[in-house]
Amino acid sequence: MEIVLASTSKFKSEILSRCHIKHKCMSINYEENSNESDYKKYVMELALGKAECLRDLVNGIIIGIDNVVVLNDRILEKPKSLEEAKSNLRDSANNVSKVICGLAIIDTINNRVVNTITETLVYLNDISEDDIEYYINNEEDVMYAAGFIIENIASNFIKKIDGSYYNILGVPVEKIYEILKNWGYSLSDINS
Repeated sequence: MEIVLASTSKFKSEILSRCHIKHKCMSINYEENSNESDYKKYVMELALGKAECLRDLVNGIIIGIDNVVVLNDRILEKPKSLEEAKSNLRDSANNVSKVICGLAIIDTINNRVVNTITETLVYLNDISEDDIEYYINNEEDVMYAAGFIIENIASNFIKKIDGSYYNILGVPVEKIYEILKNWGYSLSDINS
């Protein structure tokens, strides 16, 4: 069975591969514009839009994913400067961030669609100014996502995670497998 990720993200593809979800990646031409103010509906809309771009090109399963980091009901955008990255990290210290992942899976063979979200809470400890400076100067991906990548240096700042670790990385593999399993697919089906 063909499974296609509606993205050319090497990082997302590696996660799917490590979890034995055999797939290929396809680039999409999708304008990420939305007037939706509810961030949960926003990421669902973007994930579905990405997957829908490939509906007529794929005979199998299409996976569309989009995610945001939310702090105090404000989306932490990708920082435009190192100062903004520092500010995001300062604001997140001693606080709880939500990582919301919009997921759309389309089964073009059986004409089925699931469009949903997964949410993971990330609790950070207090972070000293020295550690913030160290992070900013040493994290190669500091200008990515919300300004902090938890699988690297920022993992030192985590108090606890409530939810899926893979969701934080941008690929909620547990939810993907759950949907495919509910549709009657097994790991051997998705690796053939």
